[in-house]
Amino acid sequence: MSRFDFTHPPFDSLTSSERDTLEAAADIVFYGDEELIMEPGTPVDTLFVMIKGLVREMAGDEVIAVYRERDTFDARALVAGHTAHRFVVHEEALVYALPRTAVLALTELNARFGAFFYASISQKFGALAERGGNREWQTLLTARVRDVYAKKPLFLDSEDSVLDAARLMKQHKAKSILVRHGRRVGIFTASDFRDLIIDGTRSDTALGTLCRFDLICCDIDDYLFNALLTMTQKNIQRVVVTEGGSPVGILEQVDLLSYFSNHSHLIAQRLERAGSLDELADIAAQITRLVEILTGHGVKAVQLGRLVQTLNARLFERAWRLLAPPELIANSCLLVMGSEGRGEQVLKTDQDNALILRDGYTSLELDRACQAFSEALARFGYPPCPGRIMVNNPDWRLSEAAMRDRLYHWVYLPENDAQLNLAIFVDAEAVAGDAILLERCHDYLQQLLRDDDSFYHRFARAIEQFNTPLGLFSQLLTKEKDGQAMLDLKKGGIFPIVHGARALALQYGLQERNTFERLARLVEIGRLDRELANDTAEALSFLFQLRLSQGLTALAEGRPAGNLISPARLSTMERDLLKDALGVVKRFKGMLRHHFRLASF
Repeated sequence: MSRFDFTHPPFDSLTSSERDTLEAAADIVFYGDEELIMEPGTPVDTLFVMIKGLVREMAGDEVIAVYRERDTFDARALVAGHTAHRFVVHEEALVYALPRTAVLALTELNARFGAFFYASISQKFGALAERGGNREWQTLLTARVRDVYAKKPLFLDSEDSVLDAARLMKQHKAKSILVRHGRRVGIFTASDFRDLIIDGTRSDTALGTLCRFDLICCDIDDYLFNALLTMTQKNIQRVVVTEGGSPVGILEQVDLLSYFSNHSHLIAQRLERAGSLDELADIAAQITRLVEILTGHGVKAVQLGRLVQTLNARLFERAWRLLAPPELIANSCLLVMGSEGRGEQVLKTDQDNALILRDGYTSLELDRACQAFSEALARFGYPPCPGRIMVNNPDWRLSEAAMRDRLYHWVYLPENDAQLNLAIFVDAEAVAGDAILLERCHDYLQQLLRDDDSFYHRFARAIEQFNTPLGLFSQLLTKEKDGQAMLDLKKGGIFPIVHGARALALQYGLQERNTFERLARLVEIGRLDRELANDTAEALSFLFQLRLSQGLTALAEGRPAGNLISPARLSTMERDLLKDALGVVKRFKGMLRHHFRLASF
């Protein structure tokens, strides 16, 4: 049995023979209390891995890091060959001592292992994401459509009859066929037969008059996750697989369900059939369980956010239909805002929703339905918003004209929470009713802001609300809470990126709501440096992932998930990447200060 623990980063990326090489070179060393391990001015020829005890890293008299069981120090010093800090034993320490020559030799052989020591920031984050995928390589992130689909499409011509389709589908035990009509291709499914029987359609009717030509497709080299998301969003049971733009297969819902152990499609189907709030409450709990399963399989927070956004939208829409009369639904737009609107919220958080009513429409059921909806969401696990940004608050259920008036005041007569309210509205997405009402309000906001540079200065200035918790010598700056040193991921890291991208997107009239899509689009139109955008996106992805993993741990321990984390509970690699991520936040904020000339205000 190996004496060395290879289950944690970066050692979990080594091959069997590489592990043997490293273990043969390792020594076990004991250090007593207050013993000096490394200091400035002396060569660094060893990488240390903690077995037990505590070691503190010192910059002068200041403690900038504490290392405990399974932590590694100091990778940066090992590469450089020297260190600027002192490493002193705080409590008797037993460590593995890995020779510099052996470690650096492995970095040349193993690129993933070497990324821990040499890679750029975005490469480091990417390597960490890949490592998670290796634990369960057949996941939604790594598997592609060509890995799963096996059904070659059956073709008929548009002149062939319904009876011809029935015979072909029976012969091949298929549930769908593709229909050629000139250069167009349509689809005819087993479900279509049901409607034909009900309508009394003759069996000799030509397929070209019955099939659907608006195919929903996915490329053969696309990720299965995207196919899953498409099926969930469209509430369909199959997609047409294309290669080079031509249909080459059919991917069925059952193929996905047999490939993965999760049941996101089943959740979506249950949402469609749910006839009571009791059923919806049970489904809401299933969504949280789905997050736990997929996280365990290596699916990352960014992708989970989009899937959860889709499922939550269906959940909210179904609840609204159970509670509001059809006339109210048809004459209003129910919308979610903030992180839910951006598709960046995985675990349940405070409600942020609103209702826009068609001008001139009134309903005696409005107050009752909105109150019942807010109560239902609280029952589903979405806590009431402390600022009462919910439909049961009359200030957040307005006619279209009143909403436009509100937008005008937020822009030109800002007071109290105007900037915050405007920010979350910018990210709004419709989940039920007439989405045109929201679209027109978004268009009106863009008209208000045309050629108003002073507004963007005021709006972007919110990034200065919170300091980035990264001090000199890349020290993580924490605040004590309940006897623990804690760091707020949202205030210190996530918010500046999200709001900065939002301000740029608003300035350039972008339609994207998701932060990652905004960053990509800004690069595409030449408004953001590609390298900075890539680093910023990777840093944000890491911060989301860290918040998710810490949140799931908190829920498992019976505590509410939140944005506060304890750096002491992170691994060495996680702490190093957190420092790198916050360094990127500082760079991004610096660019925003220059772009919006924040220093002059």
